[in-house]
Amino acid sequence: MRLIWSDITDETAHWEQAYTVNGSWQTNWTMDLTRRDTEPPALDIPKVTGDFDFFVGEWDVRHRRLLAPLTGSDESREFAGTASCYTLFNGAVCIDETFFPTEDFDGMTVRLYDVAAGSWAIYWINSSRGVLEPPVYGGFGLDDIGILEGPDEHEGRPVDVRFRWTKGGVPVWEQFFSADGGETWESNWTMTFTRRFPKVTGDFDFLNGYFDVVHRTLNKPLTGSSEWQEYVGTCSARTHFDGAISIDEMRFPTRSSYGMSVRLFDPVSEEWTIYWISSTTMEVYPPVRGKWSGDSCWLVGEEELDGKPILVSYAWSDVTAETAHWEQSFSDDGGETWEVNWTMEFTRRSTEPPRVDTPKLTGDFDFLVGSWDMHNRRRKPYLGEPATWYEMESRMEVHSYFDGAISFDEGWFPTEGFRGATLRVYNPTDRTWAIHWINSLRGKLETPVIGSFDTNGTGIFEAREPWDGEEVIVRFTWTPGTDKAAWEQSFSTDNGRTWLPNWQMTHTRTP
Repeated sequence: MRLIWSDITDETAHWEQAYTVNGSWQTNWTMDLTRRDTEPPALDIPKVTGDFDFFVGEWDVRHRRLLAPLTGSDESREFAGTASCYTLFNGAVCIDETFFPTEDFDGMTVRLYDVAAGSWAIYWINSSRGVLEPPVYGGFGLDDIGILEGPDEHEGRPVDVRFRWTKGGVPVWEQFFSADGGETWESNWTMTFTRRFPKVTGDFDFLNGYFDVVHRTLNKPLTGSSEWQEYVGTCSARTHFDGAISIDEMRFPTRSSYGMSVRLFDPVSEEWTIYWISSTTMEVYPPVRGKWSGDSCWLVGEEELDGKPILVSYAWSDVTAETAHWEQSFSDDGGETWEVNWTMEFTRRSTEPPRVDTPKLTGDFDFLVGSWDMHNRRRKPYLGEPATWYEMESRMEVHSYFDGAISFDEGWFPTEGFRGATLRVYNPTDRTWAIHWINSLRGKLETPVIGSFDTNGTGIFEAREPWDGEEVIVRFTWTPGTDKAAWEQSFSTDNGRTWLPNWQMTHTRTP
């Protein structure tokens, strides 16, 4: 058989197939292709299989790979990647492309469904070799676990290969080798998939990383003073929710203090809300709100100065890949006139800034710093009967700021259609925490629950909130642990006499 492509232009191409049995070629199929602007309509044919429909879409992938399989070593390495998957033939063909930014190759998987046998053949392609590797064969059981096996070689040694797929909100793929005919199996590669959400905004992506900052502050704002002081500091920033949350930690070494900006993007109004927190007071100050317009950003809010109401504004401008300018202004005449009282000049640096030499206020949430897989149980509805519980998997990344006095986490809930974040701020005066929930669909700080850890190490945090037309008390309960931890949310409708749990998370630390 011979396939020939010819007459290729930007808009057209010619293809033909020919057979030979004696050296003389006979064309038996031709295609003349003309580009079209729209996707062709789907054929009205029955669905073949939906086995891999769960995998269609864009994914972030966490890899864990054994360095030396079948040697007795358990040394492994972790790295991140992405994957993109689609199906063809009404589900009977599934193709994914997997990208490994830190490796010297990428990968592709081609899955073909045998309708008669009711099973799959899965072929792997390594971009550095460009060939179909020997396939594995199998399928999914009633438990939604897929097992596929086939012969192969590893470093010249014959092995049996097993793929295991676990469906769910956070799918997991795992590869095993067996060198004894399937008597024993060694896991050597796992991929944990988290669905990628569309990029919401990149407004503050420029601030990600580390900066040296030169500050100038007016000594006595709104008094007619022209006396300024200058000092240096640093800034470390990162984004969450694909850009819809921006957090920076400002370090002021000459003042032995920290500052933090928490920026939340409302996807509906496309407006930013920015909160400021200073380590000298550990208060969340009233926010400013506004939008980017072109290359600059203007945000305004209400505040008090010496007991008098004023307006405060933030302005970002002159943003490049390496530098940026920020300034704060006050107005005491309703915005008719503005006085600049604080400027920052940012210059990117390549290394993480040194810590500020201040006493550690608390280590209450230090146990939570790092990465966690979470098994969730949620009650539906939260209140009322009849009710059912359902389960889901999620994961969480937790960071600490102000040397433990601020804790922030980002949680991924692939099956729920949203992501969640938590901002925890410590009050050193009464030794309590204010814990704010942030839902990616709303982009604001929710009413905080407030509380502390008791002498047994259990954290209890509560607040009154309206819920479906009635007032409830919301309680968060934390049970800390090094590698295992637990969180529970409960509601009370009788002023705390009884509590109804409605959301439980079991946390397992991941490397």
